[in-house]
Amino acid sequence: MNKKTEIQQNFLNEIKNLIPLKTNVVYELADILNISGDSVYRRLSGKTALTINEIVLLCNHFKISFDIFANANKNITFSYDSLGSDNIGFENYLFQILEDMILIEKSKNKQIIYAAIDIPIFHHFNYPELSAFKMFYWSKEFVNVPFLRNKKFNTKHISKEFAEMGKKIYKTYCKIPSIEIWTYETVNSLIKQIEFYWDTGNFESKNDALIVCEQAKTEIDNIKKQAENNNKIISGIKNKESEFTLLNSDIEIGNNCIFTKKAGIESIYFSVHTFNKIKTSNKKFVKDTKSWLDNLMKKSNQISGISQINRYKFFEKAFFKINKLYNKIKNEK
Repeated sequence: MNKKTEIQQNFLNEIKNLIPLKTNVVYELADILNISGDSVYRRLSGKTALTINEIVLLCNHFKISFDIFANANKNITFSYDSLGSDNIGFENYLFQILEDMILIEKSKNKQIIYAAIDIPIFHHFNYPELSAFKMFYWSKEFVNVPFLRNKKFNTKHISKEFAEMGKKIYKTYCKIPSIEIWTYETVNSLIKQIEFYWDTGNFESKNDALIVCEQAKTEIDNIKKQAENNNKIISGIKNKESEFTLLNSDIEIGNNCIFTKKAGIESIYFSVHTFNKIKTSNKKFVKDTKSWLDNLMKKSNQISGISQINRYKFFEKAFFKINKLYNKIKNEK
């Protein structure tokens, strides 16, 4: 087997691992590449080389970069997703998150490790008003979206489509084994944002601010229950596909850093410009970043599972802060 054939077979083997078990690989590839089943077999066997256009189609469809198969260690390719400054950009941003999550959830040997400077966005999507507030805050304060310039946040202006897509993202995340690394600042970020909007008059009404606070309390309480259960599904039935480990780091986390594994492909995501994200699957970069995450986890305190004292202390501080803010808003005229 020559080097070119080996690279192609490694590439296609990883593609096959990303295709759900019950799906016919040949039919799936034939549909994506718009070629016959016989042509697919010839490419899988190495008798016919993939064209540049076919490689691009497969990389775009399965959200992977070809450089991980070409041993490109020094030149690193990143993909970039941004929120955008209009409704179409916003919808595309959510759709990209959902697509990535579905690909991970359907693959073998899946995992997410999330070092978080603020509560991972996946959790917010279980709460339409809270996730809408976060998106409104980011869009107005950091992107300077023109049509939001003189607007105030109102929980009634949440589209049905936004809520439904958010629920899909959250439910998909709940099917992926995950480790999250938080600091005390992870919760503070959300609380400070709500308080800033209240103090600057950016809620349309007191009721809007209280609804967001209530959902923040519910969210934190739900995450606490997930930590107690070591599982994102808190029905009492353990589900290996939904394992959840929560760690508390005393070391400051400078940026949201996410490690994902789907089949044999490992990737790193970083947040940039607050909420936009860049992603790479460059093997050396992923290896170095994963080593950093492993070291961070070793130096962190586990607050999920049997760690009752650590968990109680951690979440009590969070509840104290959100309750204090809730009472402040409720009692102010």
